[in-house]
Amino acid sequence: MVDGPTASRGRTRTAGAADPPGVRTLVTRARSALLSSFDTELEPFGVTGAQFEVLKNLARSGEETAASLCRALHYDTGSMTRMLDRLQEKGLVTRERDTGDRRLVFLRLTEAGERLIPKIRPALRRALRRHLAGFTAEEIDSLKRYLGRIIENGQQPP
Repeated sequence: MVDGPTASRGRTRTAGAADPPGVRTLVTRARSALLSSFDTELEPFGVTGAQFEVLKNLARSGEETAASLCRALHYDTGSMTRMLDRLQEKGLVTRERDTGDRRLVFLRLTEAGERLIPKIRPALRRALRRHLAGFTAEEIDSLKRYLGRIIENGQQPP
């Protein structure tokens, strides 16, 4: 079942019975539950799950711009600016103007940011293990395949 105006067509409803949640609702709830667990696990490190995503992207690429991070993480520019301000205040990220084009500002991890990432990963694994408790290895593989297909399908032109 999917959510939306046509989701209930062709079905009869029992008075007072609620429809079970659809795929969109379940994916949204799962994402929210994971992010909440990540935030809880990362609290001792002074960062949020969203901030870790920025740090992780910078660790992978070496440098990014705020605009490229907005595109990659689906954040608006205002939210990204506030997040980068916080990460810079914590000494985890620096902003450096490009010498060839002063309009470009590159983001880089500081040494403190680079040292923090390997410390954080075990906490994130703990949170994910909690959410996948009771799943068999085969079920986890299936879940990964299904989620991968959703992502691939979403990248196809409409």
